[in-house]
Amino acid sequence: MKRFAIDVVILPPDNITDIAIEYNKRLRASIPENIELGKARYLPHISLLMGCLALDQLELITSRLDAIAKVHEILELSISNIRTDDSAAHGVVSFEIARTEQLVRLHESIVNSFRPFLTQDAKASDLADPPPIKDSTLQWVNKFIPHACLENFWPHITLGFGENRWNGITPISFQGSRLALCHLGNHCTCAEVLAEVSL
Repeated sequence: MKRFAIDVVILPPDNITDIAIEYNKRLRASIPENIELGKARYLPHISLLMGCLALDQLELITSRLDAIAKVHEILELSISNIRTDDSAAHGVVSFEIARTEQLVRLHESIVNSFRPFLTQDAKASDLADPPPIKDSTLQWVNKFIPHACLENFWPHITLGFGENRWNGITPISFQGSRLALCHLGNHCTCAEVLAEVSL
């Protein structure tokens, strides 16, 4: 049966998407093989939960996402910082999102609702992109539970690989109203939107 490596995400509004894409372009100027963010594919996003989902569970998960959206209010979010995770070969630059109680409650609701239906055994064939798929991509998907969720949840928008040449960022507030279930591509990019609902 077909399976999907998936990411449940918040898709930011257009102005934040545009800012993320602009930072990504600057990173790609120095590392051409970088990820390329866009508005139609490889969307800037805030990850809430990753895992592997069988095709026959897709409709159920979509209905659960819609049910969660109906009981959560539109999120008041902000980009609080820009930082680099140096564990990757080139470093991964991200917008750090303030970890508010409202955001954590939504994250926890999604983890608790979806966890029984997800597996942590994604393979390269479960992603939206053709091989080669980076080992780090599969590690992120398969270890998100428990290593990157609940008490370890770190909300952020990945901008790309490279060196952080920016000395911080002026905080930017925005609202998050779009929840999406995305088919993951290489480097845990949101390659395709499988379903989208509104808070």
